[in-house]
Amino acid sequence: MSKAEITAHLKKFDKPQRDALQAVRLIIAEALPEAKEVIKYGIPTFAIDGKGVIGFDGFKNHNSIFPYSGSFASRMKNELAGYEQTKGSIHFDKEKPFPKALLKKVIKERLKQMDEG
Repeated sequence: MSKAEITAHLKKFDKPQRDALQAVRLIIAEALPEAKEVIKYGIPTFAIDGKGVIGFDGFKNHNSIFPYSGSFASRMKNELAGYEQTKGSIHFDKEKPFPKALLKKVIKERLKQMDEG
């Protein structure tokens, strides 16, 4: 899977949602320059050494980021309190990018979690 496949995947969304997802993609790419862009479980993902660090995708009523860890939410409970979450995802507005500073914190914490285990 490649950057081109992720670009093609994002084209299925209308422009406001695609722009929000593309902004998230660029923030992640900046924070993880060594990561490869792949499709993992059908989701655009940034992976290091084949292991998913963080994914993102769009849905009918929201966009999501996926830290690829069911225990992740508890690590940033206070910072993510304003976001709807599932065990494996953090939802955000489908037409607004996830806040850059918070996304960078999520990535940093996810890398720390990966190093620990």
